[in-house]
Amino acid sequence: MDPVLRIVERSNQRGGRMLSVMDLLRAGTLNRRQAEWLLMRIEQGASWMVGARPGGAGKTTVMSALLAMLPAGERVRLTNPGSGWETSGPGDCVVAYEISRGYYNAYIWGADLAHMAALGACGCRLVTNLHADTLTEAREQIVRENRVPEEAFNAFGMFLPLTLRRRGLTMERIVPAIHYYRDGNWQVLDEAEPPSEREQQIGAFLGDCARRELVTVADVRNAWLEWLAAHPSG
Repeated sequence: MDPVLRIVERSNQRGGRMLSVMDLLRAGTLNRRQAEWLLMRIEQGASWMVGARPGGAGKTTVMSALLAMLPAGERVRLTNPGSGWETSGPGDCVVAYEISRGYYNAYIWGADLAHMAALGACGCRLVTNLHADTLTEAREQIVRENRVPEEAFNAFGMFLPLTLRRRGLTMERIVPAIHYYRDGNWQVLDEAEPPSEREQQIGAFLGDCARRELVTVADVRNAWLEWLAAHPSG
């Protein structure tokens, strides 16, 4: 199995099918503008963390759906003992299933979290989630509680808050805004800004997936890798 898909499937804590980016679009968790921009940034090597205080909010689902869109050939390591993640280098991807106390699968805290953040500052891609509703809460948890330097915190790159909203008898999960670090500051994606040419190309890819009714993580990832090979950026 593709090592990325193996780590995505291993993150499944609740059974059932893992959701893809196409599932997130259909559910309204991400809108098309957000998905285009996120996939462009992931293609470029960006890191990200997904945040929500409640358990079961869908943090791992969103994190893993995006993880499935990594480019081909990127080495991916979980923050588990014996995986060798501590020696990761530029261009590698380090994944922690959650920033939290506890000895669960790829949970991370304390000195290990500080080391993970330092790897990000040295060029590794970082992917994780945590119990935080806002960027301020995420910073408090990582910088204050875990004593991670501010510049290393910034290496997490993007913060996607996940909000639960009731609609009738169901609960909707949405990403109301995307925060990202650039030019020395954390900023919020301006969704009204016209998409770049690359984002428009990615939008066409997503439209093609919808027309072909591709929904599983494996099918969407395979289509993405084929598309990237046929449409190199730059």
